[in-house]
Amino acid sequence: MVGTPPGTPGASGTPVSPGRTGGPGTAAETGAVDAPSWPVVLRTELTRLRRGFPLWYSVLLPAFLILPLGLITAFSPEAQAGRAWDTWIQVVLMFWGVLLPMSAALYAGVAERQDDDARRLLYTYAFPRSRLLIGKFLALAVLSLVSAFLLIAFFLLLGAGLGQTGGLGKIAVGTLVPWAAFLGALALCLVITNAWGFTATMCTGVAGMMFGALLADKVVWWVIPLAWPMRMVVPIAGIEASGVPLPDHHPLNDLTVLPVGVGMSLALAAVLLAVGARYVNRKEL
Repeated sequence: MVGTPPGTPGASGTPVSPGRTGGPGTAAETGAVDAPSWPVVLRTELTRLRRGFPLWYSVLLPAFLILPLGLITAFSPEAQAGRAWDTWIQVVLMFWGVLLPMSAALYAGVAERQDDDARRLLYTYAFPRSRLLIGKFLALAVLSLVSAFLLIAFFLLLGAGLGQTGGLGKIAVGTLVPWAAFLGALALCLVITNAWGFTATMCTGVAGMMFGALLADKVVWWVIPLAWPMRMVVPIAGIEASGVPLPDHHPLNDLTVLPVGVGMSLALAAVLLAVGARYVNRKEL
């Protein structure tokens, strides 16, 4: 009702509240606010990610790991000694662990870059921007988890075709546990790309690959979040970070490191998302 002072009855006898429009029974008058639920935010982020690089990367990474590395493994000395299947699993899991930090950087950097205009528009709506940041993290975590399940599925299909049934538990654990340890790196890269941009995020991913390959089996691994995914692979696959098989009873075969690494990753992700949420809420457009 145009020109009616706030708090005075309208035609229906209902007081008109300040800042609301519409007649009786409308969403505005019943107190609806611009606050999408978490499922809506997650679904929206997943819809935006299904077009472009993140989806293609999630699908192509498992195929790239399995097929070329399988061909290389087929001509290795281990394959000539009758250990082709076990060596194939070890090599694929090693590269999975090494590439996960770079995957975190690519997911976060590209997703934010391709959504820059839409994000600026969404930041003008009257709900906390942190909801978009956390929704993006959850959507990227789901997409990367799909990639992990595709890697497992490809191995299962190849194992069935080749008549190989051994090592399937190692494949599942060696794929999913490093993924859980990668969530801290994903949160780190998402905060970096919001604060410092695409280039800094890519540099972080490259450094993560180097740390994973060089330091994952060293005593300092626990202070380097980007090395955590590869550190999880080491005892599961029974290899050093360089790919050299571990002898039996080697200290690096100790599986008690797995819950420690996953727990640290989840805790780091929670802390970084809290810091990132505060940052984006206060960030100027």
